[in-house]
This record gives sequence, structure tokens and C-alpha cells, in this order.
Amino acid sequence: MVDRRRNRLSIAIPASMVSEHRRLREKTEALGHVGRAAAIYRVEEIVVYPDQPDESTLMKYILGYMETPQYLRKYLFKKRPELRYVGTLPPLRTPHHPLEDRVENVEVGEVREGVVINIIDGGYMVDVGLDKFMEVKGRAPSRGSRVTVRVVEKEPNLKGRSAKKSRLSEYWGYNLRGSKFKLCELALSPEWDLTIATSRKGDEFNIVAPKISSHWAESRRTLVAFGSNRDGVYEIIGRERKRAEECFRFIFNTVPGQGTETVRTEEAIHATLALLNTFKD
Repeated sequence: MVDRRRNRLSIAIPASMVSEHRRLREKTEALGHVGRAAAIYRVEEIVVYPDQPDESTLMKYILGYMETPQYLRKYLFKKRPELRYVGTLPPLRTPHHPLEDRVENVEVGEVREGVVINIIDGGYMVDVGLDKFMEVKGRAPSRGSRVTVRVVEKEPNLKGRSAKKSRLSEYWGYNLRGSKFKLCELALSPEWDLTIATSRKGDEFNIVAPKISSHWAESRRTLVAFGSNRDGVYEIIGRERKRAEECFRFIFNTVPGQGTETVRTEEAIHATLALLNTFKD
């Protein structure tokens, strides 16, 4: 198990991110790269902020499907046109996507994601992807709800108790949310201790890295924002009649001397998070 970051990391991507791709398969593949990068670098949250053309619904379905453990998808996702090519998505292989499906091979204390399948006296039954349903005591969420539970007993019956995802010490995948705030408004929210944007117009990373590292060490919530393939953060914030420097503490260029005309958002996410991952957490 890998611990969560002390400095909880969120990334912000525009609702237009996949609009340059004409085909749904290509959009799905691009979002697959985003989900994998988020999981690899222990991103706590992916925020989709408003931009045109708005493909936020598609993005939320695909990224949400990808984050959901495979054994729960049949409960939580109905057939939808947006999900036609989700079979091409790479697996996350994070701790909350376990491969083990037999009770005898799990350990007491292990945490799993599940779905409430039935309400019983004094509790509820949960499908946690094993060959037995888990009994959990306490006030039941609604049937069909997704829950996080901890194994407390294996024999003679599988039993567990509710666990709060926010209190887990290990990295447990990314959350997903849509923002009603435009990019600058989002960046200026008091929820962040440190805000970073990426742009080819920004400072070279090696120049600002020492200052970012110092702020990183003192921060508990950091936002890293990305533009779209068509418009960078300067252009997006310019439409808001703001200056990017007013909105972010740091703006840096992830790929100086790029050999291509553009760097796609999903590529910039990988490059940026790899650099930030060098900072001591």
C-alpha cells in the first residue's frame, strides 16, 4: 500500500479537453491517459471546470467509470452511448481496485469498496467483490449506494464496518467533481494553499522549482491547472477578462523546447505531475 500525499493534490482540466478529437474512441483513450496519470501520481481529485465546447458530461462518465472498481460497475453504470469504448480503458490497479475475489484470501482489516444490495435488521448487506456478501451493522445508506467498508470478521460470516474514505492513510484513487466556477475563480478559492498553472508561456520549471518546492512543503491542498489543446490557460483566463498571474501563484512551462506544435492536455498532465512528484511530500 502507498500512503496518500500529505499535500493533497488536485488537478483542474477544462470541459473542452477532448473536443479536438472527433471520434468517441479517441476521446475515451485521451481520458484514459488522464485517469492513469491521476492514479500514478496519487491525485486526490480531478476538477472539470467550465469551457466551450462543453463535453463535461462525457468526461465525468468516462473518468467516473474508470475510477470505479470493476465489480461495482454493473451496479453503478447503465448502458450509455458515452461508455461505448470503455473496454479500451487501461486498468488503474490502485489499492481500491483489488484483484482478489475470494473471502479466504482477504485479511481482517482490509478495506474494500462496495455497493449496498439489501437492507437487513440492524444493518445492511454489501457486495464487495468477493464470493460472499458482507454484513455491516449500523444505519443503512440507500440500496444501490456505494460505500467504503473494512473487514472485521471472516468466519463464520463475512462482516465489516463502515470506513470513511477521507480518513484512510493509503491512497484510495481520485474523486471527481465538476466546478461551476470558471478557471480564475476556481484558482482563487480559499480551499487551496498553493495554485499552479502550466503554459508554454510560463517560466521554465528549473528556474521556479526551488520556490515551488518551498511552498509545496508548507501546503496541504494544491491545485494544478491545465488548458485545452486549443487554448492554454492564458487564453482561457483572458476570456474571463483576467490575467493569469492574478489567479495563480506559479505558472511554468512543463515541456520547454517542445518538438511538436502542441502538447496535448493528457501529455502535459503526465509531464507536469512527474516533475512535481520529485518534491518531497
